[in-house]
Amino acid sequence: MTDRPRSSAAARLSTLWGFLPVLLFVTLTTLAPLLFLLVRVAQDFGGAPGLYAQLFGPSLAAQDARLALGNSLTQGLWSALGAFALGYPVGLLLGRYRFPGRQLLSSSLLVTFLLPSLLVVLGIQDLFGTRGLLSPELSFLGHGLAGIVVANVFFNLGVVALFTSSSIENASRPQEEAAALLGASPGRIFRDVWGRASLLGAGAGALLTFLFSFLGFAAPLLLGGAGNATVEVWIYTLARGVFASPGLASVLTLWTVLFLAGPSLVYLFLVRRTSFLGGVARGSPGLRPLRSGGAGAAVLATVSLLIAAAVGLLLVEVIVHGFQGAPGSALTLANFSSLFSSRSGQIVGIPIVAAIGNSLFYATLASLLVLSLSLVTAYVRARRGPGAQLTDLLVFAPLLVSPVILALSLETFYTGTLATPPLLWVLIVLSEASLALPFALQSVTLGLRSVPPEPREAGRTLGASSWRAFVDGDLSGLRGSITSAVLFAFALGLGEFAATNFLYIPSYATTVVAIYQLGNARALGAEAALATLLAVLSLVLFVGLQEVLRRVRA
Repeated sequence: MTDRPRSSAAARLSTLWGFLPVLLFVTLTTLAPLLFLLVRVAQDFGGAPGLYAQLFGPSLAAQDARLALGNSLTQGLWSALGAFALGYPVGLLLGRYRFPGRQLLSSSLLVTFLLPSLLVVLGIQDLFGTRGLLSPELSFLGHGLAGIVVANVFFNLGVVALFTSSSIENASRPQEEAAALLGASPGRIFRDVWGRASLLGAGAGALLTFLFSFLGFAAPLLLGGAGNATVEVWIYTLARGVFASPGLASVLTLWTVLFLAGPSLVYLFLVRRTSFLGGVARGSPGLRPLRSGGAGAAVLATVSLLIAAAVGLLLVEVIVHGFQGAPGSALTLANFSSLFSSRSGQIVGIPIVAAIGNSLFYATLASLLVLSLSLVTAYVRARRGPGAQLTDLLVFAPLLVSPVILALSLETFYTGTLATPPLLWVLIVLSEASLALPFALQSVTLGLRSVPPEPREAGRTLGASSWRAFVDGDLSGLRGSITSAVLFAFALGLGEFAATNFLYIPSYATTVVAIYQLGNARALGAEAALATLLAVLSLVLFVGLQEVLRRVRA
């Protein structure tokens, strides 16, 4: 009678051990370094009184820190409102209607999130700058607070739209049909059936937009100027600037983490309350023809078409700019000749080919690391053991910490070991993997929910080991999800700028760092050419990801 409980306890313990690799990775790359940094800075500055004085005292440094926090708050709020205002209508269109090009529209929203942040900033400069396609009429959108908000909205409106559409798709179809049969008006159906879910999904997306924008780096750094510096830019400046003050950078890090603890918890609460991350529920409402939606659907379609056109225009502008010496001039390869010249190599510190090779190498290693962790997590999740919710919360920690804070924490924690050459590149790989892991594991989780358990259970019944049953019964159904997770991780690693720019030395420079260095040196032709190469490579990865997703749906 006692064998079964012992066997059950052993199975639960085995499942918990299965989560250990992911928990250990998150602990060593995010939680332990961040906690070490915060404890050390609290000790160095005399505890709470000293930390309070560093932020709220009369010193110039305290005033600058308060200004950075205020800028981050302002940019985050405006960006969240803008992403909600544009993303929610698109999400309604995708979640309620079917129409030609629906998949293309959904894919274009994913492009906004996958594109390297530096490319988006350069695209905004190309469109709204002094010689931009939409200048001078709209030049105010290319710099300052307006430019930063435009960049942040571009990055995140797809998040709001996809969260909204997924929430609608998970609404109850029988309840909607019953309400319609009883004569409920469209407004009443919206209020009682699917409207609340859509607003919760959009709200979660807007809150995530706020967090990402509050911690923005590339857009404030390149578009905002000193008066619009965010906490990320100010932490970077304090840690890496001419008059560096690593201690003050750590103090601002601590205050930033404390300030964002509340919004982060609210976001995680919304994630748990909504079903938009859980895949489409059985009985979800079917998509209706676009023409059945009347004037409202036409407005939604118009807004969505304009947004998709803006995404395409930005990409085209970045690519074309690499072949032009000046706006409107003939297309040439002169910029590419300049890119691979010795002068460009001197600016970056290594040949451009080496920087491109570094990017591919780091992104590949980060993707393999993410693949390994995803496979282990998928195996444990397939057994439906305890610990999954705790893992979900911990894995999201790198996204809510920010790349610059993550890089500062890693550098502080691994000083004297991984934070110095010749192992510094390892920290770059770990930071890229940390930032990509939440998205990869989410892809695997969604994939598992569509894999029937019967083949795995049949394998166990026939005597196969747990791992063998997983490989034979689940892995084939997860192939598409895992492939998309790896491609997603590779794309994010390839374009990751903030943490890499913080950690690198010239011999470890990457493509995005090289673009930034070329721009600072006013080598604009070489900068445009390298941005074109990165944009083309990002689009190739995106097309590959879409092909994988298409096969999964088929």
